[in-house]
Amino acid sequence: MKIFLTGATGFIGGHFLKYCLAAGHSVTCSVRFPQQADAIRALGASAWEGDLQNYGEISLALAGMDVLIHAAGCRDLTAPANLLLQSNVSLTQTLVDAAATAKVAQFIYISAASVVMSKPAALFNVTESAPIAPQSYLPYTLSKALAEASVLAVKQTAMKVVVLRPSFVWGKGDSIDTEIGPASNRGQFGWFSQGRYPFASCSIENLCDALQLAMQYTQSEHVFNISDGEPVDFRVFMSERLKASGFRVPTLSVPRNLAWWLGAFTETGWTYLPMPGKPPIVREMVRLMGFPFTVSIERAKRDLGYLGHHSIEAGMSNIASLIQAGRDSTQQ
Repeated sequence: MKIFLTGATGFIGGHFLKYCLAAGHSVTCSVRFPQQADAIRALGASAWEGDLQNYGEISLALAGMDVLIHAAGCRDLTAPANLLLQSNVSLTQTLVDAAATAKVAQFIYISAASVVMSKPAALFNVTESAPIAPQSYLPYTLSKALAEASVLAVKQTAMKVVVLRPSFVWGKGDSIDTEIGPASNRGQFGWFSQGRYPFASCSIENLCDALQLAMQYTQSEHVFNISDGEPVDFRVFMSERLKASGFRVPTLSVPRNLAWWLGAFTETGWTYLPMPGKPPIVREMVRLMGFPFTVSIERAKRDLGYLGHHSIEAGMSNIASLIQAGRDSTQQ
């Protein structure tokens, strides 16, 4: 297939690019910088250095493509709401319109399972039909929900669309490696109310499998939850994930009600005062990781044939092996 992939230099897109190339697909990736283009071409893909926000440019680039897989966007929970709306909502709408104009056969959007979250409360076995009503104090979640809605609004006659809602996505190069792990080493990451609650996770390997199945899906306007299957104990899972990359496992625990109040307090401080850097905690962090959250993947199993057969144990072992191999290579 001829695939146009956004976000190929990021965590999810970067992993899926390698899956696509290994499967023999022709992949064109959007990039922002010349060095990114060189890296993409070195892998065997084509690089497109245009402006994703330019409807005319992207429409021309999409001509002849079979599928557009949209994995780009801002995932910074501390980013200003207007930046999240621009990077996630406006960009997605531009891509949807351009893909329809270019007569791309299929548009696959990587959303997030968190779009069903609103008030701070436990959610169990959530299905794709759960109501979506994110609040303004969850700006990232709100932006993903609005972007998803723009994709699902496409007329079926124009282009088939599929939305995947992965749960907490993990693997080599994830948010644990880039943010949570370093914060834990600095003593700035801890558990919310001891962290002992069921939680939905999704390995990057399982998400890549789901994406490949989605490319073969012939229906439209369907949303699929994607996870590793059975929920994990959040503290046990996160501890193992931190250890796999060699990070410190925290012992500190903060009551989630106190963490929620602290998040609201720091949001106000960083909004109205000239505070340096990013706020150490925001309410969206607490909402995403501080409450029980599990999803149903029965629809993905039934309609996509999704198995989620990559085990958490194998994924953790693979990360540890890659980390060790990297250390060994630097010592030679």
